[in-house]
Amino acid sequence: MKKLLAIIILGLCFTTPSQADNIRDFQIEGISIDDSLLQYFSKNELENSISPVQYPKNKYTILWLKKLKFNLKTYDALTIAYKTYDNKYHVHSIIGSIYYKENEIKKCLKKMREIDKELSNTFQNANRIFAEKQKHTYDKTGKSTMTGSVFILKSGNKVQNTCYDWSKTLQIKERRVDELGVSLSLKSFTDWVENEAYK
Repeated sequence: MKKLLAIIILGLCFTTPSQADNIRDFQIEGISIDDSLLQYFSKNELENSISPVQYPKNKYTILWLKKLKFNLKTYDALTIAYKTYDNKYHVHSIIGSIYYKENEIKKCLKKMREIDKELSNTFQNANRIFAEKQKHTYDKTGKSTMTGSVFILKSGNKVQNTCYDWSKTLQIKERRVDELGVSLSLKSFTDWVENEAYK
């Protein structure tokens, strides 16, 4: 049976550490990696949720599903990536986001550290990488930063928990809001983002 992904403080639960290896066993808002989004949404809803912000290269398409429109229970929004020409919309990455108002980045960081403890207990056999404040590669000005942890499973798939502190420029230009993101991603997707998407 598939498990909900998240933290006690977010109203979700994990499996035991010995079971926490198959990323497809976890869910964010009921959705798992490799699920077809057509199980949950109509094609029209998906087409109308294509994000205005996309990767420079179009191998993957990004959807942005907002809480008010889709009645999300835990997160303010979902960001989901699928292969652009996949007419079944299979999930390669899903991020649950909680938004923070201006000057609330400390609240985001506090929540992120609480979640990191829970993830560390759950994914004891994963390779955990924690990064203090560093520049986000998306923002060419270097003024947007991120802080968080990545748990790399034996399969190479990743669970990530990160606070994003966006620059004033991106907040105005792209209406970005500081946020906490909890994500599930296939290795093939994260490899592409890290090595190809922005080159």
